[in-house]
Amino acid sequence: MKNYQRIKKQRVHDFIMFKNGINHNTIKKKTSEISNLLNFIIWNIMFFSLFPLASASIASFVDINYVSYTDLYDAILNTFFPIFFVIFLNASGKDGSIKNIVLPLLDDVLYNMITWMIPLVVSFAYDDLMNIKIFSIINMCLHVICAAFAIIKWKRINYDDDDDDDVNNFMSIFFFLIIFPVLVIPIFWIIIITHKHTFDSISIIFLILFGICLVSFVLITIIFITMKSDNVVKWRIVYVLIIICFYVPNILQTLLITLFWPINFYFVKACVFILILSLTRNVSYFVDKVPGNFLATSTTFTQCMIKLFTKEDSTEVLRGIPISIEEIHEKQKTMQTKIDEIDEKQTTMQTTTQTTIDDMQKVMQAKMDEIQKTMDEIKTSVEETKKNSTKG
Repeated sequence: MKNYQRIKKQRVHDFIMFKNGINHNTIKKKTSEISNLLNFIIWNIMFFSLFPLASASIASFVDINYVSYTDLYDAILNTFFPIFFVIFLNASGKDGSIKNIVLPLLDDVLYNMITWMIPLVVSFAYDDLMNIKIFSIINMCLHVICAAFAIIKWKRINYDDDDDDDVNNFMSIFFFLIIFPVLVIPIFWIIIITHKHTFDSISIIFLILFGICLVSFVLITIIFITMKSDNVVKWRIVYVLIIICFYVPNILQTLLITLFWPINFYFVKACVFILILSLTRNVSYFVDKVPGNFLATSTTFTQCMIKLFTKEDSTEVLRGIPISIEEIHEKQKTMQTKIDEIDEKQTTMQTTTQTTIDDMQKVMQAKMDEIQKTMDEIKTSVEETKKNSTKG
């Protein structure tokens, strides 16, 4: 009985302790939540109170004198150039594609910008460049006439036309765009550099490079006069020299202007961007197949001719408007196939005709034999009749 009462008291004591523990934990949890809420409110008040202090001062690593215009312009051009590279490098397209018209026009615009527009802008920006202004205006008139003539004709690279006047006019444009850059541009800038009387390292380098362009023109003239037309080495040398004549002078002119007469950062960056974009388009004529219905502008025609000069004999090139090498081979295969078909038809017709003649001869011979046999029978019967009548 005593043990039972002791156990009962122990259970009552344990229940009271458990109940007190639960009450203590509940109170402690509520107290902790209140404390956390107060801490959250206090820390937020302290954090947001720091903003007025931060706005009142500038960090030590901030450059307040920095202007981001030039770098932003540079970054935009560097970002968009790969996009233009992908779009404008691919000259190959389907027949009737708008790219076959837009890209040749773009090539003309870029070439004219490099040839005369950049020097003309510089001549108006500086007061003492009257000679460059006159040169740029004459240059502009000549190139605009060539470009306008080709655009007005609105011919395609592989057009079939028996009009020799158009062919001769396009060939005149080709020779002008080859001879003018390599002869007139180097001579003009050599005179400008020597007239300045400041022969630093950059001036000497440009004098040497422009001199190489003039030497290239002289070499082409000598090669055409002295060497035979079937000489392979001759044409390989001519290929390289023609590329130098058309492309190098304008590149040197643009670099010279950006070094000696830089208007500002934006002008230099724009000149380099136009030059690189133009070179990108120029490369496409040698790495891509030029579509047959590519618009034959002045620069497009010239570069297609240069491409043919690098891959075909000149006697084949000068026969008319240039077309791609692949199209020449395709046309040759098509013509050969048609010739084979015609030969096959002729052979079939000859065989059929001979068979028909043989059959007709056999039929006629059989009929002749039948007629001869009938005549023999008639003759025999007549003779028998005569014999019988004689006996009677």
